[in-house]
Amino acid sequence: MIVVPAIAMAGLKPGSVVIYTDGDVEKLLVQNQESAIWEDQRNRRYKRSYLPYFPVLEYRRFKEDPSGYDQFVTDMSAVELKPFSSSESVQFTLTRRDLNKGASSRLWRCSFVGSGSYRLSKQDLVTQDYSCTRFSVNKYYVESFREKLDVSYSPRLNLVVKQVKTNRRGKETQVAVKRILTPERATAKRIARTVYKLHTSR
Repeated sequence: MIVVPAIAMAGLKPGSVVIYTDGDVEKLLVQNQESAIWEDQRNRRYKRSYLPYFPVLEYRRFKEDPSGYDQFVTDMSAVELKPFSSSESVQFTLTRRDLNKGASSRLWRCSFVGSGSYRLSKQDLVTQDYSCTRFSVNKYYVESFREKLDVSYSPRLNLVVKQVKTNRRGKETQVAVKRILTPERATAKRIARTVYKLHTSR
């Protein structure tokens, strides 16, 4: 968001902070072979799968009324794509359980696109690129597009470094990693200064 290849266990240490191009800040709290838990500047928590293209496993919002959701499939190994398996494309039904609204099902189709690169802090990172489409099917078995997610994942960082989301109206929203701070350097002052520079440079 499960026996994971060694490639998925590289990456950042707990306590590392990632600053994104939209100004969001996330801190890595816990990481194991199956998932990682991140917390953003608003104290919202996200549990993400070891599969970089898989939708968020859990989302929790603490400061407001308790709310959030869980998302899961019955067998994670069945939705693995390269390099986690030999598959290049997969379709699956995701169960989304909202803490307030109940459960619903979502249809996804994901594909391994190939290798790419992403430049971060004057370094070119090799990426594995994926494309996922969420869709619905009516009673006549006609598909309707809901959203599309294109992600670039860095095995070295064990992190999605770029994501482009396209909604049903065709509007694109892009978010990418701008800066990574190690646990030792992730002070409140340095984070605030980095975010400020990001905003003023736009």
